[in-house]
Amino acid sequence: MNTAPNSNQFTEYLIGAPTAKPASAPALPTLPEAARALPSVRTFDVFDTLIARRCIEPLKVFEIVAKRADLPAFAAARKQAEAKVAQHPYNLDMIYDELAAALQLDAVRTAALKALEIDIELEQVIPIAENMALVRHGDVLISDMYLGHEIIRKLLDKAGLDKKVSLIVTSDGKRSGAIWPQAQANLSIEEHLGDNLHSDVEMPGRFDIPNRHTGIFGLNPVEDVLMQIGLRQLAELCRETRLSTWSANAPSRTVQVVQASLNFPIMLLGSVALARLAAQLGKRSILFSSRDCDAWMPLFEKVAQRSGFECRATYFYTSRLAKMQPSPSYTSYARQLISDDALIVDLCGTGWSLANFAATIGLSQVPVFFLHKLPTAPAYEAMAATPQTCRFHTLIPAEQTVVQNTMLEMCNYATHGMVEDVRLIQDFAVPVFASDNRSPETLAAVEAQQDCFRTALKLMEKYDLHEVFALDDASLVAVTTALYEMLSQQMELREIYGSSHTAEESSVRRTLGCA
Repeated sequence: MNTAPNSNQFTEYLIGAPTAKPASAPALPTLPEAARALPSVRTFDVFDTLIARRCIEPLKVFEIVAKRADLPAFAAARKQAEAKVAQHPYNLDMIYDELAAALQLDAVRTAALKALEIDIELEQVIPIAENMALVRHGDVLISDMYLGHEIIRKLLDKAGLDKKVSLIVTSDGKRSGAIWPQAQANLSIEEHLGDNLHSDVEMPGRFDIPNRHTGIFGLNPVEDVLMQIGLRQLAELCRETRLSTWSANAPSRTVQVVQASLNFPIMLLGSVALARLAAQLGKRSILFSSRDCDAWMPLFEKVAQRSGFECRATYFYTSRLAKMQPSPSYTSYARQLISDDALIVDLCGTGWSLANFAATIGLSQVPVFFLHKLPTAPAYEAMAATPQTCRFHTLIPAEQTVVQNTMLEMCNYATHGMVEDVRLIQDFAVPVFASDNRSPETLAAVEAQQDCFRTALKLMEKYDLHEVFALDDASLVAVTTALYEMLSQQMELREIYGSSHTAEESSVRRTLGCA
């Protein structure tokens, strides 16, 4: 450690300094140790508090090692070895000494397995962003863990912890309580945060250390349901997305959690159903209707690629107004896109404006996929009956009455305004957007949920999601409907988006001349 004083301390000597060697400066007085103020810090547990495992349980790490090492006996033997040495202070080396004896491994094989376990821990680590956001420079992390200080530091670095913190690693210092008197002698602990009710709550509480329990690392109710029905990887993906995102703004955090737990899996399942339908129909030009399909299109492209379905996805600039009051340029634009090879996709709707637009431009038998096909709306039908110009396909049947399409629309808002028209310049489409009158707070929430959706899309690369792609059509409908029902109960969305949604809907209806 460099103990040289700061150069500014010597300024008075450097300016006009005498040539003769100055006399030694007198020693500075020191305070007694007891009189020094204790540094005020927060302390944190590490595992399942600041970081977690993608695979959730430690035993899953052992199962991954067993599979990669082609050593089926490893997982059970690894668990037993730790249990045997855990009666006394222990570390990873001691576990592997015991494991080597149990499996009759030579030194080379033992070292290779230990290195593989560490590598997999590094692969599996994910941040718990909400708790990481609490860590400040100078805080102290305390972990009862068999992995050593150096490995845990690497895990924290991999998870993105960027604060200068101290890390104390013990075998059972928190569990036994032995660490707390030592910590109190050197630190003024504002609060300890951890996931273990005994080690992180009861034991510091015995020493009057303020403490708080965190359980956000576990499965939430939706993730738990997905796990129970055999969609483990989807549950893990939803959990990782939820834990990897965070906002201190309450509305933004609400929409993040809804995206991670409900909307993203709904759109993923919808993408699987859409890819199957497009393949069955032989349609390779997939037109995603603005604005509801803004986030959906890139997700579908990934799903189509994994499904082996080659297609071209296009963002189709459209709206009820553009279709019911089309300009000549909009008509030309739409005619170019709605080819014999096209399948039009929308989030939800009655199909009224699209069917009428198809009649206007002389099209028939236009294939359309709705995630949720709504029944006809009397107010629209009074203006113009829905012509039989489209062939509608849907994942959620129109007779499904326990779901709220408004909630689905809210979860899939775009940041741009409604499309009023499209101008063509040498066959290049130039969309004309209406003024966006949503408040900055509303747009901030939209940005937050879009960022969360993009996070899930990126994290999806770490999962093959074979259970999702293996679902039959009936199961796709059942699981999507169940998630949609849960989404429909998220009344907080109405509090965040209700006023802006109602204002725009009323404006559109007035412009259409619909009561």
